[in-house]
Amino acid sequence: MKDATGRTYIAMHEVRGGLVTANASLTTGTSTILIAGDADKFLDIVEISLANDSTVAVHVDLTNDGTTIRGIDIPVTNTVQLYFDAPLKQITKNTPWNIDMGDITGTTVMVGATLIKTTNN
Repeated sequence: MKDATGRTYIAMHEVRGGLVTANASLTTGTSTILIAGDADKFLDIVEISLANDSTVAVHVDLTNDGTTIRGIDIPVTNTVQLYFDAPLKQITKNTPWNIDMGDITGTTVMVGATLIKTTNN
């Protein structure tokens, strides 16, 4: 990439149009789509936050195309926020990122994520 004066530089992530956000709530152990797939681009996760409103610790799995990419433990009534210098790679274009947890009655986990669109994987 080049700046306004023509100097070449390396950017860790593409900005603006390359970034998208997703939000979902997860309850009662039913897998939920965090974000639908993009037919032309991979959607790699650069940041994710998970808020647990329960009096029980929760384990959430982040999956794509049937594969668990990351498991995240969330303490009792707490929030976990993770940043990835090297984004979590989506396995397959045009497939959703899903979130899932065990069947815990009376528990809701709110999930928000920032993803970057990329053509390479």
